[in-house]
Amino acid sequence: MPQIRIYPNEQFKEIEIDSKLKLRYAISNKGRLVSFTDEIQNGRLLKGSLTDGYVVLRYKINKEGELKNKQVFLYKLVAQYFIPKQSEEQTYVLHLDYVRNNDDVNNLRWATRAEMLAHHKKSPHVIQSQKNLVAYNLKADGRKLTSTKVIRIKKILANPEQPTRLKMIAKQFGVSEMQIRRIASGENWGHIKI
Repeated sequence: MPQIRIYPNEQFKEIEIDSKLKLRYAISNKGRLVSFTDEIQNGRLLKGSLTDGYVVLRYKINKEGELKNKQVFLYKLVAQYFIPKQSEEQTYVLHLDYVRNNDDVNNLRWATRAEMLAHHKKSPHVIQSQKNLVAYNLKADGRKLTSTKVIRIKKILANPEQPTRLKMIAKQFGVSEMQIRRIASGENWGHIKI
């Protein structure tokens, strides 16, 4: 088997997995994964699997005679082994360029929940999906409810100072009274929160 080509400034560190496996594994600061038995250079470069765009290492463990599937995200391993945390609140790892499979150490950093949420809002994917949602809502011809209309309905229903009859709300939005009841109970459009 040919030796693994190691890039300039690339370091490999063996990762510790909570159960005994046949092979040993190492992660590099470039986000590359290697399986090996004795020396990393004589190991095999692994591609890993993709889960929602993130590269993962999947493996099986034998727990009480039953095989269990496990997985670990490569970007979390790179951060864990190569990036020191500044505080204990930093439990999230950010991809600075928003590319989920770019696990290079220079593209990752630890973040708090607030930093992660702020970073997520600036994502080009999130911005584009918001634009798509607005465009969809503008194109709706009024015969069906849109997310924006349901948010307005829920705000009207939630306002205790202005009790509005369901019949009036239904007429205003061009739907049945039963549809408004189902929105109020969460049976329909329950995933939209206000």
